Amino acid sequence: MKSITFEKIGGITMLITGLGHTTTHFILENSTHPHPELKHAMKNTLIKIGSEVSVLDFHNGFSLAMGLLLISFGVSILRNKDKTGLLINLAVAGLMVLISALYFPVFVLVLTSISFTSLLLRTLKYDSSPTN
Repeated sequence: MKSITFEKIGGITMLITGLGHTTTHFILENSTHPHPELKHAMKNTLIKIGSEVSVLDFHNGFSLAMGLLLISFGVSILRNKDKTGLLINLAVAGLMVLISALYFPVFVLVLTSISFTSLLLRTLKYDSSPTN
């Protein structure tokens, strides 16, 4: 397997993670909430950060931003052309694995781990030629 393939696997996995996150956000947002009292409490709890927003709006904004950032990160990995970019992507993916292990369900940890491992293998086999 060419080492550039590992970078593609890392990017595609992160892209899938972002698309899955965004899709799940909309599915859950439009489904019957299993704990309507929690959603109601989030909607009625206001926080002041410059302006006043509900915790639910803040949560939804972060969720959509996270999906967009994961998609963007996957595209960034796929468009990378140099070792410096590869090392930055590897570091970010590594931090995402750590965060996933601490806060997210197992399937998120698996996806981010696949991406990180693929980028690590690409880094270890790095050769600057584009066909590698």
